[in-house]
Amino acid sequence: MKKIIYAVGGLLGLLIVVLVLALVFAGSFLTNEFLVKQIESAISVRANVDKVNINLFSALSSIEVEGIQLAYRDEVANKGTPLSERKSISSPVLSIKKADIKLSLLGILLKKFELKKLVIVEPKVSIIMFENGSNNLQPLFKAPAIVNGEPNPALTPEAIAERKREEAEAKAEADKEPSKPFSAKDIPVAIKMGLVGVQNGDIQITMKKTGQVILLKALDFELKNIDIDGSDLKDHNHVGVNFDTEASILGRTKKEAAKFILETEGDVTPFIEKSGLVNPKVDYEVTMESGSFLSGFAAFDAISGNLPLLSQAGLKLDKLTEKAELKKDVSFKVSYSNGKVTFLDEPTFPTKNYDLQINKGSYLVITNNTHEMKMGVLYDEDESKKSIAGVDEKIAAATKGQGNPKELRNKLLGNVIKGDRINIPFKTYGDIRNPNVSLGVEIGSLTSLVGGAVKDLIKGKASDALKSVPGAGDALKKFGF
Repeated sequence: MKKIIYAVGGLLGLLIVVLVLALVFAGSFLTNEFLVKQIESAISVRANVDKVNINLFSALSSIEVEGIQLAYRDEVANKGTPLSERKSISSPVLSIKKADIKLSLLGILLKKFELKKLVIVEPKVSIIMFENGSNNLQPLFKAPAIVNGEPNPALTPEAIAERKREEAEAKAEADKEPSKPFSAKDIPVAIKMGLVGVQNGDIQITMKKTGQVILLKALDFELKNIDIDGSDLKDHNHVGVNFDTEASILGRTKKEAAKFILETEGDVTPFIEKSGLVNPKVDYEVTMESGSFLSGFAAFDAISGNLPLLSQAGLKLDKLTEKAELKKDVSFKVSYSNGKVTFLDEPTFPTKNYDLQINKGSYLVITNNTHEMKMGVLYDEDESKKSIAGVDEKIAAATKGQGNPKELRNKLLGNVIKGDRINIPFKTYGDIRNPNVSLGVEIGSLTSLVGGAVKDLIKGKASDALKSVPGAGDALKKFGF
C-alpha cells in the first residue's frame, strides 16, 4: 500500500513540476511582443498589447492580457517594427482594456473543458455599416499581404494552392458522410464554464446610408453557469444569460431620438434534449428601466397623419411627437429565434405623455428592421380631459346649448375614448424606420358634425344614432344635412 501511495505521490509531484516548468517556459515567450507578432502575422491590422500577466502560484491556469488595440494596418506593422520602437496607436478601431482568462488544467486531464473565466473588460469599437451590407471591420480580418517586410508566405501561389487542396480533400471527405445538423451529442467532452462575457463595453454602430447611429454604453454581457454534456442533456443542458446596456439611437442630426435602459436575464436550454439539436427558441425576461425615453417614433408620425379629422374637431395629439420618458421600470417576456423578437405578454409603458401598450404576438426582426406590432396609445389623462373638453365646447356651440354634448360626443367618438382618456389602437408593420400604419378605430363622424366634412359618413352611418340625441337634428340642419 505504501508503495502505491508513494507512486501516486511521486506522479502528482512530477505532474506539478511539469506544469510549473511549462508555465515558466510559457512566461518566457508569451509576451506582449510575441502576441503582437502573432496577431499581425494572422490578420491585416496594426496591433498593440501593453502587458501579459501569468500568475504562477495563485492561479496556475490564469492569463491576463492588458491594453489590446487594433488599428488599420500601416508600414509599422508591415515591417514588424519592435514594440519598443513604435509610437502609440492614436486612433484604434478596437480597444480592450483587459482580457482575463482562467482555465482548469485538471478538467482538461479529465476530458472536461472547464473554463472558469473568460471576460473582456471595457471593449471599445466603432462599426460603420455600409449600404452594400459590408462594414469597416472586414478589411482588418483578412490575411496581410506583407509580414516582417516580406510578402506573406501564406499568400504565395503555392500556399494558396495547398490550402485549396486541403479544403477540397476535407469537403470530399465530408461528402462521404451523410449530411446532418450539428448536435450536442457530437461534442467529445463535457463543457463547464463559470463566466464568459463582456464588462462595461462601449460600441458605436453607424449606418452609412441613413446617418443613424446606435450607441451601446455600459454593455455587460454574461454567459454564466454553462453546463453542457451531450451524453446527458437531461441534467447538463443549461446556460445563464445576462445582458444589460444603455442603448441610444441618434438621427442624422446626431440628436438622441431614443434611449432604452435594458436589463435582460434568461436561463437558456441551448439544446433539445432528445435530438441534441440546437434549440431554435430562447425566452428572456426583460426589464426596461425608468429614464428610458422615446422621441420621434415613426409610427406616431404616421398616426398623426391619419388623424387630421380629430385635430379639426379639437382633439390635440401633439404630445405623440414629443419626448416621452418612462416613469417606472417595466418587465416583460420575449422570445428570440433566428433574429426575430416576439412579445410573449402585453406590457404597458407609462410615460408622462401617454401609456403605450404592446399586444402579445407582436414581433420585430432585428436583422432587417421588419416588424408587425399591434399597439395602443392611451393618452395622458390631463391632456385627454383638456382635448375632450374642447370637443364638447364645439358641440355645445354647434347645438347652441341644446342637449347633452357629452352624450353626443360619446355616440360619435366613443371608440376612441376609454374612461376619460383618448385611446388609439393601431397596427404598424413593414420597415420600422418607414412603417405602414393602420388604425384600429373608425374616426370622422364627430368632425363631420362640427366642421362640415365627410357628409356622406354622417348620412350613412351616424344619422340614426343622432336622432335620439337632443339638439343633434338642429345641428345637422345647420350644416346642411
